[in-house]
Amino acid sequence: MSSKDRRLVLDQGFDRAVETVLKAFLSEGFTIEPVDGGDLHNRCSSVERLRYAVLGATLPELRFVPSGCGHLPAILACRITLFELTGTCTLVTASSPLQRYPTLASLMPRLSERLGGALHTVVCRGADLEAA
Repeated sequence: MSSKDRRLVLDQGFDRAVETVLKAFLSEGFTIEPVDGGDLHNRCSSVERLRYAVLGATLPELRFVPSGCGHLPAILACRITLFELTGTCTLVTASSPLQRYPTLASLMPRLSERLGGALHTVVCRGADLEAA
């Protein structure tokens, strides 16, 4: 995780946080693909499990290959990670693939704007769920 990653701590359980994040990114037009996930602890440990999920979020208009040509890794995929901190608290991080390439980022400001819009929605929906 770099210092340019965006981080949110949601006062939500892991399952609800995953649902909130998925809905927010889908509403911004991202395509979501699972990358990794599981338990943060060793499976042999008696410690309570803490889950994590890693997702790739891409914008369809930034694909370089027609979708019918097989599965290729997305070059411009945002990386979203969710970490279960406690039963009622989840850490969400999001990183843009353009953070290391400022010139490329200046040519595609929409990716950063939509990433920010999705994270704003996550924060708002999280607050709405807690207020309800």
